[in-house]
Amino acid sequence: MASYGSYEWWNEIVELEKLKDLVDRFAAAMHVGAVIAATDGTALTIPSNFCAFCRRLRSHPEGRCGCEKSDAWGGLHALDSGGPLVYRCHCGLIDMASPLMIEGRLVGTLLCGQVLLRPYTEEEVRSEIAPLWPCSADELDDWVNDFLALPVVDESTVMNAMNLLNVMASHVVELCERHLIESKLLHRTMELVTAQRDKEMLERNLKMTQLKALQNQLNPHFMFNTLNIMSRLAMFEGAPQTQELTVQFADYLRYILKRQSREEMVPLSSEIECLKQYLAIQKVRFGDRFSYILDIEPEALSCKIPFLILQPIVENAVVHGIEPSLKPGLVCISAKIENKKLEITIEDNGVGCSLDEISEGVGISHVKERLKLLYGREALFDIWSEPEVGTKVSLSLPSVED
Repeated sequence: MASYGSYEWWNEIVELEKLKDLVDRFAAAMHVGAVIAATDGTALTIPSNFCAFCRRLRSHPEGRCGCEKSDAWGGLHALDSGGPLVYRCHCGLIDMASPLMIEGRLVGTLLCGQVLLRPYTEEEVRSEIAPLWPCSADELDDWVNDFLALPVVDESTVMNAMNLLNVMASHVVELCERHLIESKLLHRTMELVTAQRDKEMLERNLKMTQLKALQNQLNPHFMFNTLNIMSRLAMFEGAPQTQELTVQFADYLRYILKRQSREEMVPLSSEIECLKQYLAIQKVRFGDRFSYILDIEPEALSCKIPFLILQPIVENAVVHGIEPSLKPGLVCISAKIENKKLEITIEDNGVGCSLDEISEGVGISHVKERLKLLYGREALFDIWSEPEVGTKVSLSLPSVED
């Protein structure tokens, strides 16, 4: 929501056009000029029934600035006095101000007046009041004539106008408070709808994950026994690279299968070990065409992050960045603690691509969705990519340790 009392705030709370209709009727009934002003004195409604002198004054930049300062002064001093205030404006006219208070805060001022308490002679105006006006000598006669045409009222008329001004201000406040309550209820309803939608999405994803786990169920003992046999055969046959690849793949699968049944928060150190195994497998695949760098601060290793949150990003870098590239590929992974946040960066020097293509990928979309559901606005996810230069993904997560 916009700041209290600003033009944007008023437009969010109540249609200013509706308030203008109220002010117009009030000004016509009381035969005075009237306006609703913000706390800084700027007009929120189009001035109603303003006299010729005030219209002329406000058409002048310096005069308008003076009017706004005078209106702001009237609102603040009316607030200090605890009710409507009668005062003389900076150009010698009698004005009245009633503060508009909503939720204990001044949000604006209802102003009326533009009258005189006694008639003035032309000589008095020229000698005592005209020096206050921002007009040139050529304009002075017109300004003086407009001032002399101002209505003259007695104090009882002013007091009656003050009482009605107070009633009018109360009506404006009541109208705004009603709209404010409706706005807050609508905002709260939208929050609840969004929360319910997120909850349903999380439950749907959980069911899909459970279904996928059932569909892909394997006997872990049989699988690891088979991998163990493959490793021994490779050793007996003198194929150390095949043996190493088998061991790396077995460790990689062991980590995933151990935790996939319960998506949980894990230390960064565990995820880094998983990435090492994945990258080692890719190193065997690409040979000298591929290398990687890990730059992990020791303090960051104990931070908890969502299980398998980094692997899809690294896989995206390898498959869509390094694999299509003709030059030697490099993936750099860094992590550090900064301002109580865990800052993780995954960068490659691959072919790069458009941000839309990256964001639409299933793996990246799933990562962003999980971060949003787990952290809300506390997590930041940023992607930078440039064709033939590479891609950089940055994560900023709350620093949570054991």
